[in-house]
Amino acid sequence: MIGRNLWTWLAGMAGLLAIAGGEAAVFTGGNTGAIPDNDPVIGRSVTFVVSGLTHPVGRVRLVMDLSHTWTGDVTATLVSPGGARLVVIGRVGAKASSKFGTGSDLAGTYVFDDTGGDFWEAASTAGTTIPTGRYRTSTTGVHLTQRGGCLTSLAGAFNGLSAAQANGTWTLQITDSFSPDTGSINSALLTLLEDNDVLYGSSFEATGRGSCRLPLFDYTGNGRSSYVLVRNTGGGPSGAVTWTVQANDGTTTGPQQTFVHGIASDSFIDGDFDGDGIKDAAIWRTGGPGQFIIRRSSRPTDAPLTIDFGQTGDDPTQAGDYDGDGIDDVAVYRAGASAGQASHTLIRLSSTGGTRDLVTGENGAFPAGGVDYTGDGRADMAVQANAGGGAASFRIYDGTTGAIVNSFNFGTPTDRIVVGNHSGDARYDITTERGVSGQMNWTTYDVGSGIGQPTVILGSSVTDFVLSGDYDGDGLDDYGVWRPSSTPGQSKFVIRPSTNTATTVEVFLGANGDYPVGNGRTH
Repeated sequence: MIGRNLWTWLAGMAGLLAIAGGEAAVFTGGNTGAIPDNDPVIGRSVTFVVSGLTHPVGRVRLVMDLSHTWTGDVTATLVSPGGARLVVIGRVGAKASSKFGTGSDLAGTYVFDDTGGDFWEAASTAGTTIPTGRYRTSTTGVHLTQRGGCLTSLAGAFNGLSAAQANGTWTLQITDSFSPDTGSINSALLTLLEDNDVLYGSSFEATGRGSCRLPLFDYTGNGRSSYVLVRNTGGGPSGAVTWTVQANDGTTTGPQQTFVHGIASDSFIDGDFDGDGIKDAAIWRTGGPGQFIIRRSSRPTDAPLTIDFGQTGDDPTQAGDYDGDGIDDVAVYRAGASAGQASHTLIRLSSTGGTRDLVTGENGAFPAGGVDYTGDGRADMAVQANAGGGAASFRIYDGTTGAIVNSFNFGTPTDRIVVGNHSGDARYDITTERGVSGQMNWTTYDVGSGIGQPTVILGSSVTDFVLSGDYDGDGLDDYGVWRPSSTPGQSKFVIRPSTNTATTVEVFLGANGDYPVGNGRTH
């Protein structure tokens, strides 16, 4: 437990400290004081004047002496001089079932770095006051979803900022969303570790997502899959691609953002590659060697992060957190070179920059990886193959060891695999879709229980694109499609929410010729 004696020791330190092979500078926050009540937009801005850094930023630590009744009111966000940002804590405990969040109080010194504990878990068992100590940063609670408090990564958001980007004024913005509870930030310290390794300079491995699973294709961080389309606005296979991201705010007309990223011949990848709990607009490009190009949500104005990985012919849509550090790893599935030869899943680990090579399947198999099929909090790989006699077989490979942990026959070899968790336990399941008389037939196999779910009919197998994602925010993925139309204004998302399976939700967005990014995990 971190007490005020340690706070005094840290505050008295000056200059540079040797930590984990790099140099760390400690900066004291100014403009501390009362947090304005019921001011969720501006609040109080604590400032850290950072100077003297000569190497890129690696590890980051934030120490706050906070006092506030009803922690669920409070949001704290750290912002670099160039605009890179990460929520430290936000609306703790707020969910659809608890709009105002936890009523426990803040009282004392709280240390946030990437080796701490789960703040939401501590709040849920705290009683009247959340214990002081060391914690991980976490995503904001949102009253539209049952998700919230997923562990995030300071290193993922700020690692690799150049000295020029890091020197200047950092801001810790602290807001209060409701009255009448009040409080203050009494003191704050920001520690920045300098490191020469701009991509993997944190030199440690954090501890996963906790008990919270991020929704697929959530580009706004509100705990629901977003409505996302891409459009070739440049013409031809090398034409520039414009993304449209409509926030899923519980209405059919949520706020939109648009930006240009990638070209029409790229593959579109689902993943959180900066560890901030929000999916990044990511693409994979090949013309020989493969290249992942990632527009990070924590710093969208920066140049995209580029990771050279893979080669022509690979399937790049297997990204996931294979090493349990809370940051998704880029991964490709490579088929065997000829009949009978083994296929491989190649993973570049975000925690170390090293690679992992898993033998997963045989030539002619279809992969569906990057999600947790075993319940250990790390990504695994599922592979579909032809079992003969019109049947398909599935094998589940542990994403750490490559060992086969489950195998079963399910569906037919021509079924499409839809990645998601539709059955409700802690593991992702296997869902397949096939066209029957022009209609899409969806069937889910619960990997944990081994029980197949009733078939659901949704969508046209002639025109519609299959979607993965949790569009109603209840923690389960929903069956859904995007339906293009040649009639202007009639292209739409059609979602069958798991919270009310008797209805569908229609969101009109896009035009014929667009592509829904939520289709990217269908194989």
